[in-house]
Amino acid sequence: MLNKIKRKLDRAWFNFRCAGIYDTPAAKCDPSSHVVVVSQLHHPDLTMYMLAAKSFAQYVKPKSFVIVDDGLTQEDKRLLSAHFEDMQFVPRASMGSEICPTGGCWERFLTLAAKNQTDYVIQLDSDTLTLAEPVEVLQCIAAGRSFTLGTSSGTHFIGLPEASRNAHSDPDPHVQNHAERALGEYPHGEQLKYVRGCAGFTGFALGTLSMPAIEQFSLQMQKLVGQQKWHEWGSEQVASNFMVANVNDSLVLPVDRYPFWEPGLDVGRSVLIHFFGTFRFLGGMYIRQSLRLIQRLNS
Repeated sequence: MLNKIKRKLDRAWFNFRCAGIYDTPAAKCDPSSHVVVVSQLHHPDLTMYMLAAKSFAQYVKPKSFVIVDDGLTQEDKRLLSAHFEDMQFVPRASMGSEICPTGGCWERFLTLAAKNQTDYVIQLDSDTLTLAEPVEVLQCIAAGRSFTLGTSSGTHFIGLPEASRNAHSDPDPHVQNHAERALGEYPHGEQLKYVRGCAGFTGFALGTLSMPAIEQFSLQMQKLVGQQKWHEWGSEQVASNFMVANVNDSLVLPVDRYPFWEPGLDVGRSVLIHFFGTFRFLGGMYIRQSLRLIQRLNS
């Protein structure tokens, strides 16, 4: 109970300190671009999304921003439409699949697949901040190359048998660990790859992500781990990790330049930081970097 109250207070303080993002100029879009930025958003994360999307748009001007609406108010939508030149909203319920799980960001992933038929798509989580020019990302876009965030335990692509062996050393019952252990049984797994990356910032080159491929993977994993386990929150990240790993010439972004925030991290080399989960508000770095962004946007 105390932790829940603290999280609410931390978020309220963050929103108060960073309210200046609503006074910054609108983010420009480029109608000639072939990039679409997709995010899933609900009302409590509105200020965070504004910071994430505007910081990214300093360096990458997409054709449009697409939001999978996970509980926005009409006022939220009005604000977002005023702050981004081309903002589109997709009702979460409209992106379901009879084969894939519902909830847990699966609708966001399926939206990425739908948009990927005509554009290079980038999934951008609301709790990211782009601090400097993301050179590797810009190079991937220019070369038509897919990418994903790495993690401390996922810095490069590996075969499914190795991914399964690695997961067996961790008895955690979370669906991601459970699914990764099962990858050793995936049909023709010796020919396929995986990375223990993060779906929070991932790019798919035009035509490399499809609904049938996602559904096929989801169906097979459901057989391996069981329907109840596969429908738990976190299975979508396993699917994203698998899909990007099996796109030819994909890149795992270097973790020292695209890190997860934790107290003590040297942000001097950081290009994009994922302020994820437990450590998000610890140390005040998220607020300090957000205030610097607001100042830059106003200058």
